[in-house]
Amino acid sequence: MPKYGLVFPVVSGKEPLVREVSQQMKQRRSEFEESRGAAGISIERAYLQTNPDGSSLVVAYVEGQRSFADTMKTLLESNRPIDRYFIDKNSEATGVDFRSMPPGSEPELVGEWAASGGGARQRGFAFAAPLQPGKTEAARQFAHEAYVTRREELADSRRGQGLIREEVFLNQTPMGDLVVVYLEGQDPVEGNRRFAASNSHFDRWFKDRCKDIFPEFIDFNQPVPANEELFSSV
Repeated sequence: MPKYGLVFPVVSGKEPLVREVSQQMKQRRSEFEESRGAAGISIERAYLQTNPDGSSLVVAYVEGQRSFADTMKTLLESNRPIDRYFIDKNSEATGVDFRSMPPGSEPELVGEWAASGGGARQRGFAFAAPLQPGKTEAARQFAHEAYVTRREELADSRRGQGLIREEVFLNQTPMGDLVVVYLEGQDPVEGNRRFAASNSHFDRWFKDRCKDIFPEFIDFNQPVPANEELFSSV
């Protein structure tokens, strides 16, 4: 099933507009469900992240039946009022012209893990972090080692933190290359807090490798601040 982790800047002072859009999606639920059904979207979760420098980001996680390009094409070509509102207002809030996004804008899934056995979907949490310049290929290699080569160790770690899903996406943007991390579990924010406090061999290795690819101000020995959930549809 195609899935995407997306990140967009918020124009300074436009945070209220971002919240307005999320409220409209909730209040116009039947229109929203018709829109996402037509686009093949099954899960859509969005968060407002406030960075240490005071800037803001919208971080979103989406699952569906179609490629990112086909999903965006359906939304952009739609004449539904809710779709036109969603695209226009998000363009205003982020400064991104979604109708002319360049090729190559699709997020790259570089790491994924899900607990075996399936079961009901649980609470989500997503955040974004910038890579150091020139560290994109190193990030891909790290993700392959963590999520493929050492998959069983990662699974033990994440199960111990109460998580059922973890996915990592690379977004190449005008802001630079950013990583979007999506976590899911009964309490994914608490799961991240446990990870930050952990000194297990694997978690220590994982956090040390993160130091190689992220700027110094990003310290995964500290919990990632909980982002404001804008909306969640499953």
